[in-house]
Amino acid sequence: MAGNSSNNLTTKYNINFAGKIIETTVTKMASAAENWVREIRSIHNGRRIILGLDCEWRCTDYWGFFNKVATLQLCVDNNCLILQMVFMDYLPQALKDFLNDHTVTCVGVQVDEDVQRLKNEYGLGCSAGTVDIRELATRRYSLDPETLMGKRQLGLKDLALLVVGLHMDKPRNVCKSDWQANVLTNAQITYACIDAYVSYRIGCKLLFGN
Repeated sequence: MAGNSSNNLTTKYNINFAGKIIETTVTKMASAAENWVREIRSIHNGRRIILGLDCEWRCTDYWGFFNKVATLQLCVDNNCLILQMVFMDYLPQALKDFLNDHTVTCVGVQVDEDVQRLKNEYGLGCSAGTVDIRELATRRYSLDPETLMGKRQLGLKDLALLVVGLHMDKPRNVCKSDWQANVLTNAQITYACIDAYVSYRIGCKLLFGN
């Protein structure tokens, strides 16, 4: 993982995963989010976009209580954006328009719940189409209790192996770490990036077969 910090609000990394380099931008700045969206739109030039979407938040010891979403991760192809939502100066219109574009389909595990939280907590609407990759994979592969390996439902790690043959780690200590930290650790950035990237890859496989 290589980092190249341009300032204390935006940092760019190259994250290696499964033989791919994922260009990752971690930011608290609306302008960096605008630039990322502009680049993605330029690359796709009006074509349909599959958008891996995931969120992280700080865990609490209080049962049933959730902190606000701390990070929003978006991934298209090998380009990932990690927004530190609790520190953003503001949410740019370009990002709002992107998440409401009819050519964009947001994919992830329980993605509708993430989208609802973003709307409730930040007023960030997302009327673009959404696809829960767990639900779609369950139907597509006709998963039964034997296939589920005794699990009530599959997580992203299970789906990664089943659908696209990718092995991913989801260290519990990183999952439960402080996502509201002013500076995210390399482990957190890698974790967040790979979650969004794998969601994107699974979505592409289930929707397009590639």
